[in-house]
Amino acid sequence: MSIMGLRKIFSQSVGIHIGKFRLRLGSLMVITLMGLSLLFIFALIPGSRRPRTARPGGEGPVPEITPVVAQVGDYKVERRDFEEHLTRLVKQQPGGMDIPQEAFAKHQLLENLIEHHLLLKAAHTEGISISGNEIQQRIEKLADSSIDSRFPNRKMLRTYLERKGMSYQQYHDQVRKALGANREQLQEAMLLEKLETNITSQVQVTEETVKDEYRQVKARHILITPEQIVQDTPGENEATQSEQQESPDTAASDQTAKQQAQQKANELLEKIRQGADFAELAREHSDDPGSAEKGGDLGWFGRRQMVKEFADVAFALKPGEVSDVIETPFGFHIIKLEDKRIELPKDFEENKQRYISQQQSYRADEAWNQYRRNLREQASVDIYDPELQAMAMVMEGHQQQALPLLAEAAKSDPYNLTARYTLASIYRQQGDVTQAIEYLSQIVQQQEGASSAQIHLELGTLLREQDKPEEAIQQFASASDWAAAFQYQNYRIHTELKKIYEEMEHTEGTKEEQQWLDEFQKAQAESAAGGPPISAP
Repeated sequence: MSIMGLRKIFSQSVGIHIGKFRLRLGSLMVITLMGLSLLFIFALIPGSRRPRTARPGGEGPVPEITPVVAQVGDYKVERRDFEEHLTRLVKQQPGGMDIPQEAFAKHQLLENLIEHHLLLKAAHTEGISISGNEIQQRIEKLADSSIDSRFPNRKMLRTYLERKGMSYQQYHDQVRKALGANREQLQEAMLLEKLETNITSQVQVTEETVKDEYRQVKARHILITPEQIVQDTPGENEATQSEQQESPDTAASDQTAKQQAQQKANELLEKIRQGADFAELAREHSDDPGSAEKGGDLGWFGRRQMVKEFADVAFALKPGEVSDVIETPFGFHIIKLEDKRIELPKDFEENKQRYISQQQSYRADEAWNQYRRNLREQASVDIYDPELQAMAMVMEGHQQQALPLLAEAAKSDPYNLTARYTLASIYRQQGDVTQAIEYLSQIVQQQEGASSAQIHLELGTLLREQDKPEEAIQQFASASDWAAAFQYQNYRIHTELKKIYEEMEHTEGTKEEQQWLDEFQKAQAESAAGGPPISAP
């Protein structure tokens, strides 16, 4: 999977789309990172201070581009520490971490380190402190729960203690001492715990608050996007990709397109104010293909089904009213409200308290996440590592501006495979297959890249697009060989390989892939019946 694919998956909302307009039900990135939060906290625990100076496999030293990866105020993310955290994080993943995953993980690890610092600073600013007694009490509780989780019953515990020749108290003291070795990290975790409690305790949910969640509006909208302005501008796309990459005016061009999009939206609004038909203007000018042909009709939707900027305006309008031009991450909108309604669950009165409790929990999480986002948005962060600078741009959707930084990172470090992978992914998205093949070929020449089934699969796919079937089949064969283990991630690769071989009418390859898939299904069935488990990627 490409880094662009990772970005789309992790940033898209869970829900449905209306053309380009996304119904907002919560992003997979937020959901996933909440699940990974403990993993990253453990990755912060200091270990050896020896810097990671060689790639796995002992391929030689890794040149350090900058001794400091990033800086927030007086807090510096040292490259040595960043690499140690990354190495520890990679090792903690079941089955390791493939190159596309590591490219994303680098970016997210930096964001977690920055957020960790900002939250600690905020806790101190709020006057939050943790006493030595509180820490000791927490260590005692952790020791108890650690022993209970390791030994489900007392008989197993007694057997273990007899074999070790120690009393329960001696064992308890041993566990407590081990936990105490990370006293500083535990204190930080407790500080953040208190900070979160302070923020979430301010959330108050009433019956009317819950009812508001079930209010819906019916509206139309006109969407004008800067991207469409660029496509509609004659000569805008005539420059070659290399010229665009080297141009210092890319950001200025983006700003110009944004201004033109806003101006066009303002002109349409003026026509509406003068009596023009909203639906007709939407059909003619809206850049949302899902609703444009329906005169901008979005149907009925709840507040949380749309991005906040859009929902706040839509729900504040009265039926028949038209909004001013508003900006969201999708572009510039004009909204016309048509109707409002409220549809409570049939069991609302009967289970009112349960609905209130659910909403209390949801809004508490939302308040905490918003607090964290605000800290990050208000922080002044300097990123010095070119690849991490580029990844921040990629995650914001600015792939073109990221290219020269990624090229710098790749040139400075011959063992930096993630920068090369991201370069290949962007070039592939732009249609420059030759450049994409060049960077993927560089990756498979390194030991770590040569063992990546995903990279071989992508390289083979591009070679096939270039009408080089023999070279493509060599890469597909390598992908199949390196995806031999019965893992769900490998199941996806073999399924894709079978499809490719069928399209190429490669009988032998199709047969071999089907054989692997059959064996996987058999192993899966045995696992379900109590046999050895199928390992997760």
